[in-house]
Amino acid sequence: MVADNLKLVLVVGAGPTGLVLAIELARRGIPFRLIDLRPEPTTWSQAIFIKSRTLEILAALGLEDRFYERGQIVRRVDVYANEACMASYQFGGLDTRFPHILSIPEGETIRILTDELEKLGGAVERGVEFIALSQSSQHVLATLKSHRRGEFDLHASYVVGTDGYHSAVRGAIADDFEGKDYPELWGVVDTGLRNWIHSRDTVCAQLAEPIAIPFPLGESLWRLYFRTDTHGSEVLSRVVERLRKVSPQVDLHDPGEPQYFRSHSRLARRFRIGRVFLAGDAAHVSNPLEGHGMNAGIQDAYNLGWKLSSMVQDKATESLIASYEAERRQTDRAIVQSGDEAYARMMPSGAAALQDLFAFLSTREGQVCAALAESEIALGYESSPVVEEIGETPSVSSRTTKVGYRVGDVDDLILTGRRCTLYDLINGTDPTVFVLLGAAPTAEAVEMLPDLRAAIRDSASKLNLYLAVLSKAEPATLSGRVVLDPKGQLHERLGGDRPRLCLVRPDGHLGFSCAPPSVQPLKTYLGGIFLQA
Repeated sequence: MVADNLKLVLVVGAGPTGLVLAIELARRGIPFRLIDLRPEPTTWSQAIFIKSRTLEILAALGLEDRFYERGQIVRRVDVYANEACMASYQFGGLDTRFPHILSIPEGETIRILTDELEKLGGAVERGVEFIALSQSSQHVLATLKSHRRGEFDLHASYVVGTDGYHSAVRGAIADDFEGKDYPELWGVVDTGLRNWIHSRDTVCAQLAEPIAIPFPLGESLWRLYFRTDTHGSEVLSRVVERLRKVSPQVDLHDPGEPQYFRSHSRLARRFRIGRVFLAGDAAHVSNPLEGHGMNAGIQDAYNLGWKLSSMVQDKATESLIASYEAERRQTDRAIVQSGDEAYARMMPSGAAALQDLFAFLSTREGQVCAALAESEIALGYESSPVVEEIGETPSVSSRTTKVGYRVGDVDDLILTGRRCTLYDLINGTDPTVFVLLGAAPTAEAVEMLPDLRAAIRDSASKLNLYLAVLSKAEPATLSGRVVLDPKGQLHERLGGDRPRLCLVRPDGHLGFSCAPPSVQPLKTYLGGIFLQA
């Protein structure tokens, strides 16, 4: 039994983070167990906003249509101080296929992800409690408990804790959860709104004290977040009073029972200890009003999934798996800090900072900055130990991808006579190598290709290879998969103002760039993250 499970990954917690990680493992044929303490999925939707970067990830998993069938697009945010609209920003100018936020109840997100996991042959084992673990250099011994089996042991190659703020996995490895708990009381209620004069694709944030912010929730409801000093029966009437500063005749229609909470700001000291990893709320929590928590967790899972799969398959180096913590902890720390700053502006003591925010958002620069921060598409891993740029730095345009950052999409490419997009080429389970050859491939570049193909064959990981040319017709000197880039958008996206060799990682980030194209630097880079075949 131990030997059979040494390639198994135990994922603890079947929220969105755990489900996306399980999907990533299932797509690659990695054995896993996904357990959750709850006998049924939670009915309360804690997170409702899916940001642009997360929408790109869900589209890469083939789930785009299913999410949009159930969600509400948010295109704009208006910021109010009592009756006055102080500033507005929109998402329409963002460099992404998804220039908006999608509002959808977390319960729907869980259902869609669970359905996809089951289509891939996986399942959630519900009513299974994680009790404890011990680990060696070879495996993890986890103690679990279920109603049917009682307490039992499971050997696994790795364990990932995606089990939320009160993570039992984090407790089992005695990892510190550093930060603070805010004392102020907040409330949230799901309701209909009568006589609301604003469009459903707009968030109207009443930031003058006491704060009240209605977010569209799915197709018909609204979720109201509000500051409160009491749980009393008069709470909702006070919320209506605040909303009438924005929409004078508004009233609540069939409101649910208000829920109350206090905010937290915490970050695990380590995202990995030995063979145990943390992701999502088990690793970080931040101000929920910014809506980054679930999105950051899904992005944790998307970053970890391909790396962990490579480790289980004995393809990856220690450097690759160590990069999960190096990349995601830095990014999640920035999100937590942003939440702290936003929270401070919402306090009475933050009045001056809030006025500064209003002034900044009234400028074009501030509006672009706010939309970009909300979208999460500008988060990258430029200081990662497993990203590298060699040789000539590309001429940078607004569409050029910096090494370490996520690659935006490109339309109007042609492969074997058919139109395709860049995302069609990179949204698989393996890294993708591009050789950008410009309009006329040089003799040196063509002569390099046999050695390049040999280097790719020698890697333990499967790599996709495409040759890209600035042409409407395939050059006779080239063989293999040739991508025609007649408008030059692919070259611009990957920095190919000169011939260049690039590697896009399975999570869509640009991991390696080399100009002029050269095989040896790529071999050295691959040797740092993958074992040789």
